[in-house]
Amino acid sequence: MTDHDYHDWGLFVDGEFTQSESGERFDVENPADKTVIGSAPEGTAGDIDEAVRVARETYEETWRHVSARERVDYLLEVADRVEERAEEFVLLETLENGKPLSESRTDVEEAIDGYRYYAGTADKTHGDTIPERDDLFDYTVREPYGVVGVIIPWNWPPMHTADFTAPALAAGNTVVLKPAPETPLSSLLMAELWQDVLPDGVVNVVTGDVAPGARLTEHPDVDKLAFTGHTETGSKVMKAAAEDITDVMLELGGKNANIVLPDANIEKAVDGSYDGIFNNQGQACASGSRLYLHDSIYDEFIEQFVAKAEGMVIGPGTDEETDLAPLASQQQYDKVRKYIELGKEEGASVIHEGKLPADLPDGYYVPPVVFGDVTQDMRIAREEIFGPVLTVQRYERVEDAIEMANDTEYGLTGAVWSRNMEVANRVARRLEAGLIFVNNFVNGFLGAPFGGYKRSGIGRKLGFEETLDEFTQVKTIRSQIAPSEDGAIDEYYD
Repeated sequence: MTDHDYHDWGLFVDGEFTQSESGERFDVENPADKTVIGSAPEGTAGDIDEAVRVARETYEETWRHVSARERVDYLLEVADRVEERAEEFVLLETLENGKPLSESRTDVEEAIDGYRYYAGTADKTHGDTIPERDDLFDYTVREPYGVVGVIIPWNWPPMHTADFTAPALAAGNTVVLKPAPETPLSSLLMAELWQDVLPDGVVNVVTGDVAPGARLTEHPDVDKLAFTGHTETGSKVMKAAAEDITDVMLELGGKNANIVLPDANIEKAVDGSYDGIFNNQGQACASGSRLYLHDSIYDEFIEQFVAKAEGMVIGPGTDEETDLAPLASQQQYDKVRKYIELGKEEGASVIHEGKLPADLPDGYYVPPVVFGDVTQDMRIAREEIFGPVLTVQRYERVEDAIEMANDTEYGLTGAVWSRNMEVANRVARRLEAGLIFVNNFVNGFLGAPFGGYKRSGIGRKLGFEETLDEFTQVKTIRSQIAPSEDGAIDEYYD
């Protein structure tokens, strides 16, 4: 069994860790060796009802009366507490998600930065003034929604926890958080810090599988929903929210195109494309999973890319030398393996398929796979695989590459590589996606809005105004004022 501390937190409601209504718990696995590293309560719809009740009461009686300047201090304190226990968060994320320690460190740093960034926005969210008319003066204020329901996935647990609690709290909302059943422990560790720093009931965490998440999406007393996950599930969330006209923010799937133009710096494009698909074991909605290469550079690019992939170290995330760690769960392992077999059945050629070391523990390891001879109609080119699987297609004309890149139901990210910045930026303007990388594939940057087009979602996270707008609503106030007229003010007192 993996050497670790066993974690068995309860639900986090009203500032206390409690057991679920069901009294049942579920195990949390280490994907590297399938050992049990902890457990969490099997939350129910009733648990969500209680968490929402507490969040509403806390909002009305406490949190909405806390000034913006005070919210700044609260969020900065949370950031400091996470930083103090950063290595604990790093190890826990690697144990429950499987990813390499180096990637977990980046995630935890992003969580710390996220709390500090949105702390800085809390007292900088303001409305507008509208020129007066007919002795009336209009101004707007941005007000919190109230109770925000948040459902996050398993691929970046500490970072997603911060991404959706920090701006919601900065805007003055209370939160009910439902983490993924594969990775609930990072959010519950964060709850230990909230317990010490925030007023009771400001953030509440209910763990479990489908039931609590479904209840949260349909709850009539939730004012705003923020969901990250599969597009199909996001569609169900939107339908459930529509019953009460609840506003939604959706960060959904991606099948992102990565176009290398004939004049690209091949070495840089290879390195960036490698990171773009294999970072986080390919379990990223923003990953560059569709590679388009011009005929004139195809052979050179593939030769360099395969050579780099062959040097990849596959192993447990706790090994500092590991480049590619296991996938996050049995379900994810089965899904990715099926797509690899499907690609072969569809007629794609296997340019490269890595080999697993013989001494690996019994975990959810999948080697990198690069498919060639891929056509637009193949399922491996159209459906989100969410693993270390890359499809490669050739093109002769740049216009053809743009057309193929946009021929998808998704629109989250895209990339273009070229030494000609005018051409690169013209291509970037033509790509139908919410974030385009030009000569890089560096995902995530606080201050830069992130979100998708098409079926990749609604709304933007990581930004300043765009993200604070997601967690506030606009009120217009029309006030009668004294007109601007000639005459001395002293006449009022004569």
